[in-house]
Amino acid sequence: MSAHTAHSGHSAEPIPRYWLYGEPPALPELRFVHIETIPERMRLYNWEVRPHRHDGLSHALLVTDGGGRLTADGVEVAFRAPALITVPAQVVHGFRFDPGTDGHVLTMSEGFLAGVLAAAPEAELAPALPLAWDLGAGSDEAAALDRCFAEIRREFRAHHIGRVSAISAQVMLLLVATARLAADRRHDEAGRDGQGVSPDLRLLARLRPMIDERFSQHWPVERYAAALGVTAGRLNAACRRVTGLSTLRLVHARLMLEARRSLIYTSHGMAEIGYALGFEDPAYFSRFFTKREGRSPQAFRRAHGDGGMGSSLDGNGLDRNGGGSPQ
Repeated sequence: MSAHTAHSGHSAEPIPRYWLYGEPPALPELRFVHIETIPERMRLYNWEVRPHRHDGLSHALLVTDGGGRLTADGVEVAFRAPALITVPAQVVHGFRFDPGTDGHVLTMSEGFLAGVLAAAPEAELAPALPLAWDLGAGSDEAAALDRCFAEIRREFRAHHIGRVSAISAQVMLLLVATARLAADRRHDEAGRDGQGVSPDLRLLARLRPMIDERFSQHWPVERYAAALGVTAGRLNAACRRVTGLSTLRLVHARLMLEARRSLIYTSHGMAEIGYALGFEDPAYFSRFFTKREGRSPQAFRRAHGDGGMGSSLDGNGLDRNGGGSPQ
């Protein structure tokens, strides 16, 4: 795998936000998952995905034929099939695929990933950085990943009983395979985390697990910055360049994710949920949630009154009948 630096200047224009690429932005359902082939969407855009970001959606791609380049925060990385590519949520990214490239694009909400990871005894399975790994043709790792993506696509389209559990199990296997791949190659590629990755991305990769651990403690931005050994201004600048969001908004997004999950999947009262999230005043929790969600915690819970069982994997109107990918 080769890495090349693209131009580092940032456009004065806002970074585009999409639902799936080319579609208007929307807030993903907590258990949103979508999978399609690379050609199904890329043929529509001349095999090029211009730099953009998604709110709360992560990607995993398995490239089975062809190749191209991944761009993340101004850095380009080339890849050739077979290859695995991971792009965490909020990171500004783009692709240029060789015409005729084939493979799968898996898109998952942060809520879905959080649910899968909650069942994992291992930590740090979810990739913190956008990465592209060339796999050995005919290798065991390539075959294992091909089985994972094929099973996810089959389950996604079939709508069988136990669909959510089956897809979650395959995503867990995918995350384990990714973590093993990263661990195996740390020894082969000295300083791998610094190759093809910008300083801003490396800083964000250190911040994310810290937010996951401390979001309910309501640390100020200055405390996160001090723990990372940088100034608050440096941290905010990095977050804005990579994600388009400030450090505080990233922390608040994590709080909101946990609040939504608690309201849907538990029967805890509003005060209990607020206390668990670090809000000493239930009224302040309600105001915090309502301002960002557009409705009160109680209204949100009523809208998901089946305990989350209705949170479809096909959320937001996509592939409700298990048909082809949205065009």
